[in-house]
Amino acid sequence: MPAKQLTSVDFELIPANMETRSTDVLTIFLFDSGDSTPLDKKELLEFLGARASRIPQLRWTVTTVPGGFGFPYWIDSAPFDITKHVEDNVEISSWKGVFEYFADIAARIVDPYECLWRLHVVRGVRDAPGVQGEATVVILKGSHALGDGHVYNAIVHDLFSSKHLPDFIPELTAPNPWWSSVKGLLGTPRRYVRAFRALPETRKYDAPDSGGGAVTFTGKRSAAAIMLDLVAIREAKKMWPGVTVTAIAQTIISLSLEEHFGDKSPRSMQVMSGAPVGAEVRGQNHMGCYHVDLAMDKQDIAERLAAITTNNNHGKAEYPDAYRAVRALQYELPAIAVKPELSSDPKLGTVASSVNRGPAVMTLGDSRIVSTTSFPYVSPRSPFNHGIYSVGDVLAISVLSGTPDSGDIDIYAAVLEKNAARVLACLEERSTKATAR
Repeated sequence: MPAKQLTSVDFELIPANMETRSTDVLTIFLFDSGDSTPLDKKELLEFLGARASRIPQLRWTVTTVPGGFGFPYWIDSAPFDITKHVEDNVEISSWKGVFEYFADIAARIVDPYECLWRLHVVRGVRDAPGVQGEATVVILKGSHALGDGHVYNAIVHDLFSSKHLPDFIPELTAPNPWWSSVKGLLGTPRRYVRAFRALPETRKYDAPDSGGGAVTFTGKRSAAAIMLDLVAIREAKKMWPGVTVTAIAQTIISLSLEEHFGDKSPRSMQVMSGAPVGAEVRGQNHMGCYHVDLAMDKQDIAERLAAITTNNNHGKAEYPDAYRAVRALQYELPAIAVKPELSSDPKLGTVASSVNRGPAVMTLGDSRIVSTTSFPYVSPRSPFNHGIYSVGDVLAISVLSGTPDSGDIDIYAAVLEKNAARVLACLEERSTKATAR
């Protein structure tokens, strides 16, 4: 039987899941039954069980290694039990209530050795945006050790689908845990030597100070999202060569952060990204990041959008070398050196992750996907984070807060809505002028 060991990057996200910081993947999926009837509890459990039991990553659990001298291994659940992964006992009448419930789930610290992923089903939502029939909301909370945004994107496309999945899944096994511990201990000195050799190269790519003011970081969460017409955005940006949907969303966020927080606002954004083409990847989690200046010195929207587009291009150009340098260090770290800590000096930083999930083909029985909203986890140095996720014709810009200094999250969402309209109007103005010529 094959064996699959966690890398240091995978493993780090397990001990980092502590105290007031959950490092889990967090996504809201909204399904519309249309003219059909949504799956009832029994049908839904059968559907998800049949799918999840044939998706390798959703079958895995994590071993432990005595003394923490070696990295753990992924192993198969035996037997696989879908009831440990699905909660379907909540009815909430309002879309706003879904986000309040989600915020509570986001704050929970879940032991990944007990459960790597869970789906929380919400029924009864009457005002979900874009829903014509009955809404079914599914909230995914899963360990980031299991995968980055791109890995999870592939997983959910297999889970929420009727396409054929392999009938045979190779079972993972793990060596004797004491042998893993001894092997890890014996390899520790060599790993330290290689890690120290890789360290100087990483210094070239130290993260810049975000420029955000001091804040309080707590275990409480608040969340919100706005839904935008992706077709309209793509049409409006045709006269803006080089401008991406992501840069447009970042401009909306830049304007909103400045308006909402004033001088306390972060001046740059940490942008999450998958592994660059050609980079060596190991394990499940391949995410990296680069930083983008939010161009708050540009008051004109068109100028700010152009500057953020340029800053993105610069960040992307430097990203491959930075990724390789940082990974060369991370992959050599011994298990005993992986000890994440919470910063004692919280600052108002922001992270943004983005994934285009493609056409709206995900299904839950006869219900079809309407939107997906994802939220990068918050921490003391990035307590106010954004997601930029699209599926079909809907772009969702989300925000998750772990600081009371952000105030009422719905007020910030209204600011996002207003600035989205301003940016879209700016895009359309150039298109209108071009058409008039």
